Amino acid sequence: MKFKRLKALYDADAGVHYEGKLCEIISINELKKTAQVAEAGQMFAIPDEVKASELE
Repeated sequence: MKFKRLKALYDADAGVHYEGKLCEIISINELKKTAQVAEAGQMFAIPDEVKASELE
């Protein structure tokens, strides 16, 4: 996925797919073009920092 689309999804509070799971975007880092994502619906999910190109 391109970083522009990731930023638009973050602004719209939408979810993304990562490793076959639906995840919510917690924050984005514009300098490194990465996002912190955590599995949606989990109360104590540990966020992963992934590159925008790794997300679907």
